Amino acid sequence: MKNIIEVRKDVPSGTIVINNPVSGNALTTFGLVQLREALGDLHQEKNVRAVILTGSQQIFCGGTDLKQLQSNLVSDEMLPTHQDVELLVELLMVMLRFPKPIIAALNGPAVGLGFAIALAADFIVAAEGAMLQSPEIHRGLVPGFTLGLLEFRAGGSIAARFGLTGAAMTPVEAKQLGLVHEIVADELVWARAQQLAGDLAQGSAQAQQMCKRLLNETIAERLETTLTLGAAMVAASRTTSHATEGINAYLEKRSPVWD
Repeated sequence: MKNIIEVRKDVPSGTIVINNPVSGNALTTFGLVQLREALGDLHQEKNVRAVILTGSQQIFCGGTDLKQLQSNLVSDEMLPTHQDVELLVELLMVMLRFPKPIIAALNGPAVGLGFAIALAADFIVAAEGAMLQSPEIHRGLVPGFTLGLLEFRAGGSIAARFGLTGAAMTPVEAKQLGLVHEIVADELVWARAQQLAGDLAQGSAQAQQMCKRLLNETIAERLETTLTLGAAMVAASRTTSHATEGINAYLEKRSPVWD
């Protein structure tokens, strides 16, 4: 299987790069496993004080690999689909409970699952040309993970607006909502994230871990319940005729025809 996750260490940070540009940096099931393992490896690195998550070229993450999902649906084999959803919950909970700060360096679009991954980070540094979007509603799918995290971060009305319409959110809008912490020129995203990691490294690692634990203990139970419910809705939506039509239409570059 193709490795689509790259890890590099630039102490005091460790950078995880989603590198699958041919597919818009979409994440396959194997990619999800790799991403979780990369986080585990950087967790063990004492000199790594913060983790930067970014994408290759000018894309942060294009979400779930729809070609793989289409293949699973065509085969009528639901086990891979359910395993995929379980992996997504595990990944997001690992991020939320991660003892070190995670910085999402949005070098471009964060779409679908990519939006959810960005929201699971502690900080978001966004390029001027970035955007956040959950277009699942146009694919016959439910953005269960993004809805839960967006509701938690920005409130129910914001989650409804972007979840039900599939509209794109600009970095400026995201900053006004408190989701994005800083907007920089496209070519400065990683450098600014690295600078932020350096600033964080000036603080006490033990105190930061306890701060994160306090935050996570406060929110973890609620968010885990929300994400588990979201996972159930994601899995259920994938079994519908609208999901089949929506995914096929997207891959065939046509408008879906809903029955």
